[in-house]
Amino acid sequence: MKPTLAFGIVGTGGIAAAFAESLAASRRVRVVNVVGSSAEKGRAFAKRWQLPRSANTLAELLGDPEVEAVYIATPHPLHEAHVRASIDARKPILCEKPLAVSVEQAERMLAAARSAGVFLMEAYMYRCHPLLRTALAHLQSGVLGQIRHVRAAFGFRVHRDPRSRLFDPALGGGAILDVGGYPASFARLVAGVVEGKPFAEPTELTAHGEIGPTGVDELALAELRFASGLSAELICATRHDLGTRCVVYGEAGSLMLPNPWLPRGDRQGLQSDLLLRRAGHEPENICVTTELSTYAIEAECMADALPALEPSFPAMSSADTLGNMRVIEAWSNALRQVLS
Repeated sequence: MKPTLAFGIVGTGGIAAAFAESLAASRRVRVVNVVGSSAEKGRAFAKRWQLPRSANTLAELLGDPEVEAVYIATPHPLHEAHVRASIDARKPILCEKPLAVSVEQAERMLAAARSAGVFLMEAYMYRCHPLLRTALAHLQSGVLGQIRHVRAAFGFRVHRDPRSRLFDPALGGGAILDVGGYPASFARLVAGVVEGKPFAEPTELTAHGEIGPTGVDELALAELRFASGLSAELICATRHDLGTRCVVYGEAGSLMLPNPWLPRGDRQGLQSDLLLRRAGHEPENICVTTELSTYAIEAECMADALPALEPSFPAMSSADTLGNMRVIEAWSNALRQVLS
């Protein structure tokens, strides 16, 4: 019988709601408690998603014996405190991306989890989806020939609100920190395919883009080079609707993922597609259909991993998370240096 897992959610925002909605369709993972920034928010969230209860404090949630694991869906700067408290309570942790707001902070968090023997996984949910495994299988098969280049984008347009976490530096605002990690992690994954590793790190990085009036990056582009010769173009934005498409180019063709991060264009999509183009062949549309939506797939991936301290590939390992954080930080630093 496959393992089951009961979650307590830390946070009551949109991502937490999507998580609760998704897990309601699973027979293996469920949400049994929630804590918000106020007791009122927690009670309202529990009522909306028909949870058994809500907690008044984080300590109360972590002390609940029915909470077997914790899902952290709070603003980026709060992650470390919430992860640390969960580690102290010996609760396995699924923490929304980015795990931290700096490499140094991520190193502290991962070291603390490792020292305590507590599972800690960064929630890049696309890494758990069968779409990504299908894409990897095609890339590893050699159907594209020598892989030469990657283009990966994640950009959307929202109203510039200085109080929003996306535009407030104190809340970890900026496109790179919020969504730049997706294209960065994808490029590193493809580079790993080329080098025969789970992932690979760039040897060169250049950046350009725009810093908005609140002091955070609203558009960011990066060009990466890897030791294998693979190149990558990354772009992310919070003020430009750039879409979410990724394309991997090889000498014999290309593989396009129209929406790898949020399959089918929404958080609850059950069907997603790949488009394979090869010289001398008709374009081939490859459909991937799942019984569950992406957050539930991710939660079940975590259930399958326990009691180990690392999830199975291609979900984000500790080393992968640290490598990705280093690219994110280097990208942000390079952009600010260019624009200074």
